[in-house]
Amino acid sequence: MIKSGSPEDLERMMIRMDTEANRPIDDPAPLRDFPKHGRPLVFVGGIYGKAVGWTQKYGLIEWLDPSGKYHMGWAHSSSIRRVQPGDWKGSSAL
Repeated sequence: MIKSGSPEDLERMMIRMDTEANRPIDDPAPLRDFPKHGRPLVFVGGIYGKAVGWTQKYGLIEWLDPSGKYHMGWAHSSSIRRVQPGDWKGSSAL
């Protein structure tokens, strides 16, 4: 688990700011966040992650790659599939 105020927490915050600054231009809708402890488990294009927020057309997704590096990116809502906890193969370090 990442503790608030840790270097990992700061790194994730910077990645989020960068990702939000590069959001898809075709969706000006406001970004709405999921609660930190209630983020849906998702599968998008071969990646298991968690949905952080959403707009009308896109979802903001976070995941860890096989080496444990943190990533965040946008996915079109039509490509996002919610996954039940028993079927999710993502990292518990999210």
